[in-house]
Amino acid sequence: MFILKTSIVIILLIVAGFVTYGVFFTQPYTSEIVISKNFGTITTSLGSPFLGSSQAPITIIEFGNYPCIECQTWFQETRPDIIRDYINQGEINMIFIDTQLTKDIPLASFASYCANDQKKYWDYHDALFRNVLENKIDVNHLKQYAVELGLDMKLFEECLDTKKYEKKIKYSIYEAKKNGINRLPTFIIMDSSGKYEKILGAQPYSIFKEKIRSMQD
Repeated sequence: MFILKTSIVIILLIVAGFVTYGVFFTQPYTSEIVISKNFGTITTSLGSPFLGSSQAPITIIEFGNYPCIECQTWFQETRPDIIRDYINQGEINMIFIDTQLTKDIPLASFASYCANDQKKYWDYHDALFRNVLENKIDVNHLKQYAVELGLDMKLFEECLDTKKYEKKIKYSIYEAKKNGINRLPTFIIMDSSGKYEKILGAQPYSIFKEKIRSMQD
């Protein structure tokens, strides 16, 4: 009888574990174990999937949005060097947290997380920034990028039309403002010990290199 009761308890605990996992971890971020890092009340789980290994000792958090011209400048002029010298070497990873200083949320933010449902977040993110100056960020262009990436359009359009990730993005915006993010882009470079450096604006690679070195020392 004791063995039977014990078995029932174990089964119930296993079932509860799966239910909990299903409720809280439905969005695909990374299959790796994540080193927890946080800035104020902001954690790395608040934003996008990691670009690079989640085990990298240093994380760059970018607070920005797709219509932001300075964000686009940084994407073109600084980000490629950081990817080449640090992210591809496993020394740094990066996440993007959608942040808006006005009331309206750019539709592109919703679209990027709809692409994430099909494991294409960073491909879609890059497509947005490569085209933001030439094309309007409207529904037609957002769908066009999804087609070019080979996404399942039925799933993508349903996600976009229902604004599936509205709560997530609104919470990201709220947390960013609460933690003093008032310029875009803003970058937080941090390690797992809590040490961090803050960079405002589309600064050149040399500034990032200097800050990263100070984190590594």
